[in-house]
Amino acid sequence: MIKRKWIRSLSDYSIRQQLFIIYLPIIFLSTLVIGGNLIYDSYKQLKNSYQDLAMTDALRVRSVIFESTNTFKNIAHSMSTDTDLRNLLSHNYQDYGEAIQAINHYTYIDRLQIQETSIHSLKIYTSNTTLANHKNFSLLTDADKKSTWFQQASARSDEFWRLQPSTDSLNRLILYKALPLPLSDKKAILAITMDYNFLRNRINNSNYEDQIYLNSSHLFYSDFLHNLGERPVKVTKDKVDQTQFIEVNNQQLLVASTALSLGNDTDTLYINSIDRLAYANLQSNILKWASLLGLVLFTTFILVLIFANFFVDRVKKLQSAVYHAALEDYEFFGNISGNDEISKISLDFHTIVQKIKKNEEAIYQSQIHEQELLNQQQQMEFSILASQINPHFLFNTLETIRMTALKNQDRTVADSIKLLSKSMRYTLDNEGKKITLLADELQAIEVYAAIQKMRFGDRVNLYYQIDKQIDPTKMVLLPLLIQPLIENAISHGLEGLTRPGKILLQIQKDGETLIITVTDNGGGIPAERLTRLQKDIEQNDLENTKNIGLRNVNNRIKLFYGKEYGMQISSQLNDGTTVRLQIKIMTTSFQ
Repeated sequence: MIKRKWIRSLSDYSIRQQLFIIYLPIIFLSTLVIGGNLIYDSYKQLKNSYQDLAMTDALRVRSVIFESTNTFKNIAHSMSTDTDLRNLLSHNYQDYGEAIQAINHYTYIDRLQIQETSIHSLKIYTSNTTLANHKNFSLLTDADKKSTWFQQASARSDEFWRLQPSTDSLNRLILYKALPLPLSDKKAILAITMDYNFLRNRINNSNYEDQIYLNSSHLFYSDFLHNLGERPVKVTKDKVDQTQFIEVNNQQLLVASTALSLGNDTDTLYINSIDRLAYANLQSNILKWASLLGLVLFTTFILVLIFANFFVDRVKKLQSAVYHAALEDYEFFGNISGNDEISKISLDFHTIVQKIKKNEEAIYQSQIHEQELLNQQQQMEFSILASQINPHFLFNTLETIRMTALKNQDRTVADSIKLLSKSMRYTLDNEGKKITLLADELQAIEVYAAIQKMRFGDRVNLYYQIDKQIDPTKMVLLPLLIQPLIENAISHGLEGLTRPGKILLQIQKDGETLIITVTDNGGGIPAERLTRLQKDIEQNDLENTKNIGLRNVNNRIKLFYGKEYGMQISSQLNDGTTVRLQIKIMTTSFQ
C-alpha cells in the first residue's frame, strides 16, 4: 500500500523533477560507494606494490648473501680436501726456517685472497707446534682452545658460522670448519671472515634500509654504521618471506623479512629490508583520492542539473522511435539524428533486424542443401531396395542352379553362382547398416574380383597392400565404399587393355586418417576428361547420371565423415589411374 502510494505520488511530477528526486540520490550514493571502493582498492594495490618492492629488495640481498656464503662453503670444502694443505698441517718441521719455507711454498691462500674480494681475512688455526705463526697460519693458544668456536669446531665435521667482534667495532661474520687430518693427531681449524665493505658495496645501492643478523644475535650488517651491534627490528616469523608494518619509535615502518639457511641445522641468516616512507605515502594517497572523490560528487551534481533538461528532449525522440518500431517501420531508425546512445541503439536495432533476415535466408538455404543430401541418400537406398526384390526366392533359385551344375559336373558354373550369391548376400546384408567391418568389406571385394577374374581371365589381377598397423577385424567403415572403386577400375581403367591388367588396393594409416588407394595399369584418362570427371564427382546434381557410382561414394563420405574427407582422382595418359579415399579411422568401439 505504501509502495503504491509512493509511486502514485511520484507520477504526479514531471520527468525532469523525477530525475532530481530519484537519480540524484542514486548517483550520489553509488559514486560514494564506488569511489570508496576505488580508494580502498588503490590503497591495497599501492600497499601491495610497496610490499612487493620491499620483498624484492630483501630477496636481492638474500641472493648476494647466498652467493657470498656459498663461495665461503666451497672454499672450505676445497681446502678440507686439499692434499698439499693436509701435508703442510700434518708434517713435523725440524726448525722455524723449514716451517716458514713450507708456508711460503703453499700459495693457494694468497691467490684466493686476491681473487675473492668478499674475504676480509682467512686464517688456519693449528695445534702443530712445529709450524710457525706466519701469514695465514696461527698456532692455537690456550685461550683459543677454551673458546666456544674451538669447542664447537672440535665437536662437528661440518662448517658453522659465528659473529666475532673486531678491533674496528664491527661484528664480523666468520665461517669455521675443522680441517680433517686423518693420518695425524693434530688439529686444524679454518676461519674465513666476510668483508663488511664488500657487503656494503653489493647491498647498499637502493632506497631501502637493509639489516642482516645471524640466528637471534645482534646486527652484523646495516646500511647505517651506527646501527651495527644493535638489536634488529622485531618481526613476527610466521613464514620465511613476509612483509608487515611495525611501529618503531612512534614511526610506522614497512619491513620485508626473509631468511637464508646456511646449510646446517643451527645457523640461519635473517634479512630485513625497511621502507620508512611507505606508510606516509599510503596516507597521502588516501587523502588525495578522498579529495578527488569530493570533487567528483560536486561535479556530478552540476552535470545532472544540465543533463536533466537534455534528457527530457531525448526521451521524447526515443518514444517516437519505439512507436515506429512497433509498426515495423524499420526505415524510421535511419531518420534519428545524432551520435548519442539513443540514436545508436535505434540504428543497432535496425542492423539486428537485417541480420535476422539474412540468417533466416541462410538457414533456409542450409535446409534445402540438407534435403538434397537426404534425397540423394534415399535414392541410393531405393536403388538397393530395388535390387533385393524377393531375395529369399533369388537365393533359393541360385542354389538350385548351382546344385544342377554340380549334378552335371560343371564346377565352373557352380563356383560362379556361389561367388555371385556371396556378393549379393553381402550387399543385401549391409542394406540399412551405417558401418561394416573392414575385414568383411575386403572379403566381399575378393569375391567380386574372383567373379570378374572368371569373366575376364588374366585381364583382371587384384593385389593388396595393407599397412601392418591396421587390423581389419577391429576397424569399421561405410559398407560398399571400396567395391565401386574396384568396379570402376575394371570397367573403365582396364577397358581395351591387351596386356595383363593389374589393380593394386592399398590401405594405409596416417594419424587419425585411413587412406584407401586403388591404382590400375590401364590407359589412363585424358586431361580434359579427367577435369570433367573431377567436376562431376564434386557436384551434387541428382539429374546427372554420369559417374554416379564414384559421386555417390564421395557424397556418402562427406555426409558421414565430414567435408574434410572425400575422394581424389589422378591419372596419367598411358600410365594408369589412381583413386584415393580419405576417411576418419573408426574402430569396433564406434558400434
